Amino acid sequence: MVKKALFVLKLFVVVNVFGQSLVINEIMSVNDATIFGMDGDYSDWIELYNASDDEIDLSDFYLSDDVTNLEKWEFPEIELPAHEFVLVFASKKDIHDTNELHANFKISSEGEDIYLCDDDGIIIDYVPAIPLLSDQSFIRTIDGGNDWTKTDNASPGLTNNSINYLLFSHNEGFYPNSISLEIESTNSDTIRYTLNGSVPTANSPVLESPLLLENVSSNPNTISEIPTTPDEEFSGEFVWKAPDGFVDKAIVLRCGSFNNGNRTSEEYTKTYFIGEDIASKFTVPVISLVTDSVNLFDNDTGIYIPGQHFNEDNPDWSGNYYMRGDDWERDVHIEYFNDQGDLCLSQLAGMRIHGGKSRLLAQKSLRLYARHDEYGKKYFKYELLPNRDEKKYKRFLLRSPLCSWGGACLYKDVIAHQIFSDLNVEYQDSRPVVVFVNGEYWGIHTIRDRIDERYIEYLYDYDEDSINFDIDSYVDLIESIEDLDMSDNSNYEYLLSQIDIHNFIDYTIIETFFANYDWPANNFRVWRKASDGKWRFIPFDFDAAFGNYNYNMFNHLSQDDPEVGWPNSAFSTLLFRKLFDNDNFRSLFLSRYAEVLNGEFLKGKILHEGDSIINLYRPELHAHIERWNYPESEDAWENDFDNIIMTFMEERQTV
Repeated sequence: MVKKALFVLKLFVVVNVFGQSLVINEIMSVNDATIFGMDGDYSDWIELYNASDDEIDLSDFYLSDDVTNLEKWEFPEIELPAHEFVLVFASKKDIHDTNELHANFKISSEGEDIYLCDDDGIIIDYVPAIPLLSDQSFIRTIDGGNDWTKTDNASPGLTNNSINYLLFSHNEGFYPNSISLEIESTNSDTIRYTLNGSVPTANSPVLESPLLLENVSSNPNTISEIPTTPDEEFSGEFVWKAPDGFVDKAIVLRCGSFNNGNRTSEEYTKTYFIGEDIASKFTVPVISLVTDSVNLFDNDTGIYIPGQHFNEDNPDWSGNYYMRGDDWERDVHIEYFNDQGDLCLSQLAGMRIHGGKSRLLAQKSLRLYARHDEYGKKYFKYELLPNRDEKKYKRFLLRSPLCSWGGACLYKDVIAHQIFSDLNVEYQDSRPVVVFVNGEYWGIHTIRDRIDERYIEYLYDYDEDSINFDIDSYVDLIESIEDLDMSDNSNYEYLLSQIDIHNFIDYTIIETFFANYDWPANNFRVWRKASDGKWRFIPFDFDAAFGNYNYNMFNHLSQDDPEVGWPNSAFSTLLFRKLFDNDNFRSLFLSRYAEVLNGEFLKGKILHEGDSIINLYRPELHAHIERWNYPESEDAWENDFDNIIMTFMEERQTV
């Protein structure tokens, strides 16, 4: 029998006559989709339980999150029957309606002390500050009992006794030495587990003794040895190469309790990093992705390999990784550890391959989805991006650095977005992370915004249904101006009523300054408010930028040969060509270009921005190169960064 002291938090409080009768039974501080009040809001909440055999008058009690003000919120006159529950929303709304109670404070997701006291100011129950994730509650495992645990199976206003919980001697995270992990089922059901990423079933191994978790980085590689591209004859420079030696590894544990073949607890997924210097090894956050390996590598269903859909006659555009849509989304459990090693996110999600031709790369970009009906949580509830105030995301990208065109530069797109982030455009913020897949090191990725309706929704607080990304409507507009003379100011004024001209000018300055060759026939995105908004232009994907610093992008945008397709078809350049016929536009455009060159794109400033971005990634490059064998070496990366990106930024203003 596992000792209870390993698992539980014992609460020692001053008690009065009701001290063992009225208790805080459960709390939730990040209510994303668990329960909403009569106003439709999802608020923090606190559940109380009457553990006695007698009715209790709640008007004698108070709730508070402040030890210096224990009588912060007073209960109304409510009689709580024996062995019943009452729910109080911690919404800060201060509502004493007996049908729905709202306290005058909220609970911090980082953790906040919660006090229950009587009318003499005596604390009768207390829950210490506990950091909780989205829709996770802190719960007594038995109503009114002394043992507590975090759970994704919240039960607001209902008994906790019918739910079986697993209690762990050690939380997921980073440990310098081996640990003996003990797990207990609160109702003594059989615990079954896996260590390979697969979901535990009634046929999985039984946990009969503590698990010894130790440093496994010297164990043979497994999934890291699976080719993720076709053979070299089909994939050329993109070909997968085996890692250079053993990759770093973690232990991924998935477990649950079972009785008579049925799972009786929630499914738990926890990643353990073991090693003497593991806590300081990574200078950026770490993401652990855990999924059944067939979701990635099975010939028929695996989304990360060429598989059954690879066609030798069309090697550049075929393979399982090119398949799209719901049928090619796979479930994955994601854990996000910040650069201090703290767990900030842990939930099931959907996962797809992301990108265009970059899907052919050995290391691929991934798109992550949060959905309540399929994966249990409506959002990724964390500040994923450093320069956004947003604390919840429906989806985000884990972008591969291998996407960059030309040389070993890797981070062209990230650098460009950082430089133009203050201009009148929507931009993709970024954060470097290290990713592990089923416990094996998967290299550096970059968290990025996913450009879609939800992205615009959180940037501008617009309703998602009011946002229009319909490219057909935009095409109709461009076709309508094809025969118009834009030197005529009446025609020019009409176009100004349809597009955000100041946004378009900044957008064009960005694309031309960085010499983004794979544009405008490709990598083109526009949006507007559906009712009365003007079209706005979103710059993205600068992997083909920073090329020849002498390249004339105005010639690029003047191309009008109907036989030309990519990268600057006549239709894609039409808007700029038409606008440039107008004297007012030319004056506005050229003056703004001069302003940007002497401001946001000033040489010293953009060189500094480039250095600051690269310094974030530099400490992680060695392990990444050993994992993917690309770039060829750290020296090759440094040389290409200096000779391509830095030289471009040094010289571009002089062109």
